[in-house]
Amino acid sequence: MKILTLLLVTTLLAGCGVTASSRNPGYVQFDTPKQEGLKTDTSISLGPRLLQFAARHVDDDPETKALLQSLEGVRVSVTHLSESVDHEVLRDQVGIATAKAFDERWSPIVRVVEDDSRVHIFVKEQEGLLLGVAVVAVNHEELLFVNIMGEMAAENLSALSSVVPGADTLALSTISRE
Repeated sequence: MKILTLLLVTTLLAGCGVTASSRNPGYVQFDTPKQEGLKTDTSISLGPRLLQFAARHVDDDPETKALLQSLEGVRVSVTHLSESVDHEVLRDQVGIATAKAFDERWSPIVRVVEDDSRVHIFVKEQEGLLLGVAVVAVNHEELLFVNIMGEMAAENLSALSSVVPGADTLALSTISRE
């Protein structure tokens, strides 16, 4: 009965702007690899109504307020890795899932490959606006997926540093305007 109630509530919320919409042009479907020892312990989906609510309550930071007002969805998934996970196989699976998720409309802007970790950041741009930003990161402890959706103006992107780890070191504001 609890599962049925949860499914009903989730279905209702998905249609009312509380959760991020898969119909958004900045949405990307990233399938978490299947392997023993993976446990998704955090999954967040914020839609336009919750983001607008948050924007109304940010009075001391106009840049963050402007960014929140422009967003239509934020999705975050954190999968914890147990010690039994074969990290080499997982990195290969993440590479395959990343290649499958991001088509030619997404541009890779950051790729960091180290012995024990991988980070990929993609953007989807159209007519000088970012429609989406996505981050896929994996190390020995966790697999992180972040998808930020909405028509984001380049001048508001420095506020992403509070949302996306490492974004403060990116030159996101230099993304070309067509």
